[in-house]
Amino acid sequence: MLGDAEPRRHLQRLKKPMLWKSGASFYTPEDYRHYKNALKEAEFKLKRERVKFGWFRNYKFVQAELRILLEEGIEVLRRVEEQKAARIKTFSGQLSELRKRIEILRRATLSINESQPARKSLAQAEVKVEEAMLWIEKDKFEIAAENIARARAHIQQAEETILAILNRYTDEKELEKWRKWAEGTVSESKKKGTVAILVNKLERKLTLYKRGEPIASYEIGLGRYGLSDKLSAGDDATPEGKYQIIKKIAKSRYYKAILINYPNAEDRKNFSLAKKQGLLPLEAVIGGLIEIHGGGKESLTDGCIAVEDEVMDVLFRLVEVGTPVTIVGALSLEKTILTDIKK
Repeated sequence: MLGDAEPRRHLQRLKKPMLWKSGASFYTPEDYRHYKNALKEAEFKLKRERVKFGWFRNYKFVQAELRILLEEGIEVLRRVEEQKAARIKTFSGQLSELRKRIEILRRATLSINESQPARKSLAQAEVKVEEAMLWIEKDKFEIAAENIARARAHIQQAEETILAILNRYTDEKELEKWRKWAEGTVSESKKKGTVAILVNKLERKLTLYKRGEPIASYEIGLGRYGLSDKLSAGDDATPEGKYQIIKKIAKSRYYKAILINYPNAEDRKNFSLAKKQGLLPLEAVIGGLIEIHGGGKESLTDGCIAVEDEVMDVLFRLVEVGTPVTIVGALSLEKTILTDIKK
C-alpha cells in the first residue's frame, strides 16, 4: 500500500498555473485540451483510490500517470515558450522597421515646411509603436498586432502627405525644364566670366558660381510653402524661374537683402493662365518683393530665400545689380529626400 501524500503533491504541481498563465490555450490549444482532460482523469482516479478502505488503496498506477502528465505539461510549456519567443522576435523586427521608417520620414519633413500634417501622423505612429512594445512585454500579442497595424496606417498617411507635396518633383518634364534653366545660367556665367546664383529648393541649397564654376554652397530657408511654385501674393510659396538682381539693400529688416525681378514675364503669363483655369480666386494679385535676405537658414519666410547673415556678407560683396539668380525645384532626385522615402 502506498500513501496518498506523494500523488497529491504531484497533483498540486500539475495544478499550478504554469500552463494556465503561459497562454497555452492560445498557442497550443489541442495540447492544452488534452492536458486538461488528462488532469481531470488523474484527479478522478486519485479520488477513487482515496475513498477505498486503507488496505485496498493503490496509488502506484496513479502516481505513474501523474509523473507522465507532469512531463507532458513541461513539454507543452516548452513549446509555448518557443512560440512566444518566435512571435516576440517577429514583432521586434516589425517594430524596428517601423521605427526606421518613421525616422526616414521625420528627416524628410525637416526639408518640407508644408509637412505639419505628416509630422502629426508620425507622432501618432510613434505612440502606437510604443504601445505595441508595452503589450508585447505583457504577452498581449493580439493587442500588440492591432497597434502595429495602426502605426503602419499612420506612417502610410505621412508618406502620402509628403509625396503629394513632392509629386511634381518626380515629373521628368519639370526636371528637364529646371535642368535647362540651370545649364543656361552656368553657361552664361562661364561665357561672360561673371557671377551667378543657382537656388535648388528640394536640396535647400544656394550655390554661387563664378566663371561657370561653383565657388561656394550654402543652406537656405524657404517660404512656408516653399516647395510649391509661387502663383500669387500671399501663397507663401517660393518662385521658380530665371531672374536677376534689381536692387541691393544694405539695411534690411533681415540684416541685408537682394531683391530679384519677380514677377517676370513668364510669371505673369502663368498667373493669368492660373486665373483662367480657376486655380486662383478672381481677387488674387501676383505679388512681388521676393528677396534673398539674411535672418538665418532656419527662417520660415513668406516666399523669400533666407541665408545666414555672414552668407549675406559674402553675396553682397560678390554680386551686382543684373547678376543672374535662377531658382529651380530640383536638378536630380538622387540623394534627395525622395530617394529615402521611396526605398
